[in-house]
Amino acid sequence: MIYENWMSYIKDETKITQTVIPGAHNAGSYTMKKMAECQKDGLLTQFKYGVRQFCLRLSENKNGEILLAHGVTKGDFFENALKDIKEIIDNYPSEILLLDIREYQPQKFGPITLKYKASPEKVDALLKQYIDPEKNAFYDFDRIGGVTLGEIRKNGKRFILINEAQSYRFSKPCEQIIPWDIKVNGMKAENFRIHSTDFFDTCHTEGFYWFQTQQTPNPFTQVGITPPARLDESLRPYFPEIIGKIAKTESYLSQANIIAGDFMTRDYMKSELILRLNLLKNNVKENLRKEYAEGLKWN
Repeated sequence: MIYENWMSYIKDETKITQTVIPGAHNAGSYTMKKMAECQKDGLLTQFKYGVRQFCLRLSENKNGEILLAHGVTKGDFFENALKDIKEIIDNYPSEILLLDIREYQPQKFGPITLKYKASPEKVDALLKQYIDPEKNAFYDFDRIGGVTLGEIRKNGKRFILINEAQSYRFSKPCEQIIPWDIKVNGMKAENFRIHSTDFFDTCHTEGFYWFQTQQTPNPFTQVGITPPARLDESLRPYFPEIIGKIAKTESYLSQANIIAGDFMTRDYMKSELILRLNLLKNNVKENLRKEYAEGLKWN
């Protein structure tokens, strides 16, 4: 299998926004309680299952230590996630990571707004200690839609540090779109499978297109307050249909970029289906197409 080095098969001239990349929704939730847990394993394991885009949200504990967060739920120390990223950087030179890192956004519940704090200075210090963005981050660009994999490789860079507010040194406010709707993402699996791809009809960007394949538990929706693991269990049988619709619809395929989901390490099914879209988009080096296709087979 090629999940640990699949990017080495992609042509240099392929734009990063046209590469089809498996992403991990709430990648840092792997130690959290069931209602907040969207991934079972840490970042290194997620990487080995093909994930290259990591959604990491941060908060602080009462001691001022930076933790991974999902709303009010706090998880592992941020530095443990960075240790995994460092191991990837040190051992997998062909792979490029998209690190979407930010303080957890404020949440409004009726008249109450919950705000979260993660000191940018402390985050910067941890980033410098473990993954050295000055050396490894690709940041010398104006428009992410024009950046190719070859350009990143030529500069010897290993990741893009995505942060809209440029809260950290060497972070970039990349143009991106993250389509989400409480009604659509709150649908039961049999309805979500039909309507989730409707976003490709109405949402467009020349930047990162971050398509989320997971349902979202919310009050007053079809799924209500249901643990993500249970939602994933009901949706998994329909996942091939969702990706298949992207594969068969030219306008959807042309926009396909980051395709994220929950529980990306249960097996390789999600990553395989997502990564096969690179073949349809002609992103794979011609002399390696057969090897790439064979290497994705897991079952």
